[in-house]
Amino acid sequence: MSKRISRRISQMTIARKLGYSQALVSMVLNGRKKGISENACQRIWDFAISNGYSPRGMKVESVTIGYILSSPPKLATKSNFFSHIHQGLYDHLHAQGIKLVFLGSEIDIKIDEIPQRFTQTNNLKGIVIMGELQPNLFNAIRNLYIPAVYISARETGKIHSVLSDEQHSASLLVNHLHELGHRNFAWLGGNKFTGRHRDRFEGIKNALKLHNLNFEPQNIVSLKGVGRMEGYEAAKQIKESSKGNLPTAWICLNGLMARGAINYLFQRGIMIGSDVSITAIDMTNVCTEEKPGITSAGAIPETIGSEAGRVLIESINEPAGSFLDVSLPAKLRILESTKLVASKWVGV
Repeated sequence: MSKRISRRISQMTIARKLGYSQALVSMVLNGRKKGISENACQRIWDFAISNGYSPRGMKVESVTIGYILSSPPKLATKSNFFSHIHQGLYDHLHAQGIKLVFLGSEIDIKIDEIPQRFTQTNNLKGIVIMGELQPNLFNAIRNLYIPAVYISARETGKIHSVLSDEQHSASLLVNHLHELGHRNFAWLGGNKFTGRHRDRFEGIKNALKLHNLNFEPQNIVSLKGVGRMEGYEAAKQIKESSKGNLPTAWICLNGLMARGAINYLFQRGIMIGSDVSITAIDMTNVCTEEKPGITSAGAIPETIGSEAGRVLIESINEPAGSFLDVSLPAKLRILESTKLVASKWVGV
């Protein structure tokens, strides 16, 4: 269960949490600094304010968490995955009186402006990074020494991270399709140079090996983008290279690519479910808002956002010498896009 920051916290609790005497905490919070180390004063104030402590007669600014987006710069231009993440993160922080502000995106943040730009954000105590950043920008943000957490990306030993368990997602989809009788699989991937693509593709290949299966080379397509057009193009490439032996089980990087693939197949008279089963590693509403619904697997994105908020708050309150890589379990959602395999697909 998530740890909630209390809006009111006593000096006794602050002392116990930080390992100081109550007398020392009382002196610091009453404005005394003489004879007390600057580090202790700052630590006590930061913890007290982030936990809602408000000295009598004094107004204290609320804590602020900022978030950064990898390209593209908007939450809902192509994929709504990070819109769901944002909602879960906002709900978790808002319930504890913490503000969430947008700090910018990968394409509009200039590295040399980061120290000044971020320190101008009122009482910024933590940063959430949504998506994988280029190394130079990532390192510049780390050098701010502000607690931060990566979402859907991982840099082990450098930053906290919260991700869906991609191997679990892969196993759920492959096992489901295998139980339906499918043996001929295709992969439709996007963002092919990112860790997200690598983890998902490797997860699917590992899950197939457990059934003594593998992809035929012509059934693997990995493109740079992740939208409907990329799904359409990937499906076209697989259809044209299949020579009448179309794979019956298609696994897509996300729901948008699955939608694009479905559009292409419909135009060619190929029935979803009857002729080809389509799945996605995605639990956003893109899989449910249109017909056919897309069978999918993954962690609930709102839960990913909420968990990122929890990890970040704990990092702010109780700094530790190690970084967490949190992997959330996946769920399988079975909808109309997958059915028992046909006896044999005949190309048109």
